[in-house]
Amino acid sequence: MKHLFIVAFIAAFFSTKAQELRADSTYWDNDLTFKVETDFLKKFGELEICIYHNTREQCIENLVTSFEVRIYDAANKEIWNSLWTGKEKYLTFKKNFPEANYVVIKALRPFVINILTGTRIYQDKPLELKYEVK
Repeated sequence: MKHLFIVAFIAAFFSTKAQELRADSTYWDNDLTFKVETDFLKKFGELEICIYHNTREQCIENLVTSFEVRIYDAANKEIWNSLWTGKEKYLTFKKNFPEANYVVIKALRPFVINILTGTRIYQDKPLELKYEVK
């Protein structure tokens, strides 16, 4: 149990290290984005995503935010949309999308939450990623 606490403390420390604490006591970090780690959208209807820190070049596992996923075909026609709580990293859709051309993943609010500390970390605008499906 002691080791688990130490690991959680270290993760919380490093996940807040790059943030700016402003005069109003809010944390800000505009180096965050979404990243698609695994793309099985065409074959199985699955994506694995994370919240990624651009300067540290790694996924930050203890950050969450609610988001929407919109899937488009080659004619830029939306073929699917759905809302997600952000607690899940592996997105499994009800079907596969062999016609998918790109996906837009957009946060519903301009902040993420550190689930270890409960702290909101704000961005100037909601996180958004346009990803070309492989």
